[in-house]
Amino acid sequence: LPKGGGPFHSPLGIRCGSPSFWASNATMILWILIVSIFARSYLVRRCDIKERCNYPYVEGDIKWDARATIVYPLVCTAAGFFAGMFGVGGGIVKGPLMLAMGVHPKVSSASSACMILFTSFTATTSFVVFGLLDMEYAPICLVLGFTATIVGQIVLFYLMEKFQRNSYIAFSIGGIVLLSAFLMTIESLLSMADSGGPKPPTGLCTGKE
Repeated sequence: LPKGGGPFHSPLGIRCGSPSFWASNATMILWILIVSIFARSYLVRRCDIKERCNYPYVEGDIKWDARATIVYPLVCTAAGFFAGMFGVGGGIVKGPLMLAMGVHPKVSSASSACMILFTSFTATTSFVVFGLLDMEYAPICLVLGFTATIVGQIVLFYLMEKFQRNSYIAFSIGGIVLLSAFLMTIESLLSMADSGGPKPPTGLCTGKE
């Protein structure tokens, strides 16, 4: 928001490509690094305490040792990068990642849903501020998304209670990721066909002033 974008001008007078623009980006990255280093130090310290106390890890627990606190954040960073580049929610990418980490499917599903709630709210707020949200589609998409979420939760809860299998959560997450990749490919091919092929590269600040 401080940098502005589209029809929304920066309240601080920051212009794309200016020194203040790059300074604001560097400040944001620096803040993320500081928080990440603090969180890593805290997790490693807790892991050392658990090791000294012979803490009994249960199924689905993550051992946040020195290696895990480096590898997993790097993988999450790559997931966030590709999620932003291809326009998919980060929670959709991190759901399978947490399953690969050995997290319990119920915990993975709940954590992904929590992440999607906040990331979607933040993205929607940004689109509204920048004037990029189509208000004709917004109510319809809101109702469809809310209804589909309720139906999906009810059906999945029924299947898990009836068959006592947590694998349905993993299958549903994998199916959503596969369907998203397929639909994004189709959409990209159709967009390229309508525009006559790939668009030429443009500058970072093209059309932002």
